[in-house]
Amino acid sequence: MSPAPFDRWEERDALARLRYAHGPLERRAVLLALFLEPGNEAERRAWEAECAGLAGAARWRDDVGRLGEAARLPVFDALLERARGAPEAERAGLVEAARRVIGADGRVRPLDLLRWLVLRRVLLELPSGPAGMRPAAAPASGQLPPRVAFDVLTAFLMRVVPQPGGDAPPGPVQQAWRERALQGAADDADPGLGAAAPDGESTTEGERGAEGEGVLRALRALEAESWMRRPRWLRAWIDALPPPGPSGLGAVAAEALCLCATLLDVPRPASLAARYAVAPLG
Repeated sequence: MSPAPFDRWEERDALARLRYAHGPLERRAVLLALFLEPGNEAERRAWEAECAGLAGAARWRDDVGRLGEAARLPVFDALLERARGAPEAERAGLVEAARRVIGADGRVRPLDLLRWLVLRRVLLELPSGPAGMRPAAAPASGQLPPRVAFDVLTAFLMRVVPQPGGDAPPGPVQQAWRERALQGAADDADPGLGAAAPDGESTTEGERGAEGEGVLRALRALEAESWMRRPRWLRAWIDALPPPGPSGLGAVAAEALCLCATLLDVPRPASLAARYAVAPLG
């Protein structure tokens, strides 16, 4: 069963205050706090440095800390929408600040990388318009073939889907999910998709420093497809989930797939969107 969002009084109280995060410094404090890993002192210190210009910034961080799993993504979406219309310098500064926060301890969790890519896409790259209707991007020189790009992204997502964590090595369940996703996508449209990625093209193992670039390169290849074809990649990941499917996903996995929908500029499937309440900040 999907978690019931906003059922704790402290969370409702926090949401009531977060509605007033309209100024640039308040938006910055809340959005950056959504990237913080509980108990991570390096990230906390980086957050304090980035929010030093806001009196009482810790209150915004504490309110974010009171949010349950089902509230965090809607708050992230709402604050991103508010920040979308900010001056370019503010938007670019926020993207760079988030990069410094998530990398403060020398590692970047897979979910944080996806959040940061969404932050950058929405604030610096994504044109306005209905989700799923953005025209295909122009193919770049040396762009990955779609089958290789999908393999790269699937190998990356294997660390968080369907497993709930992000740092443990993928096990048999995750390997089986990847194989089903590749086969499902191949059955859907591309008989060659299930082939392994060429050497040097996949970021499945090691080389964490280049991982973000590999994921971004793969996303660029898939977004070059038409808006009618992009949803098939998300559908392949969801259809590959073991029973009970999306309703049984952990919070990390569900958010990762929702963020991928944003990155591919396709609507979030109802099976995932139903896990979250309507954006609570108005």
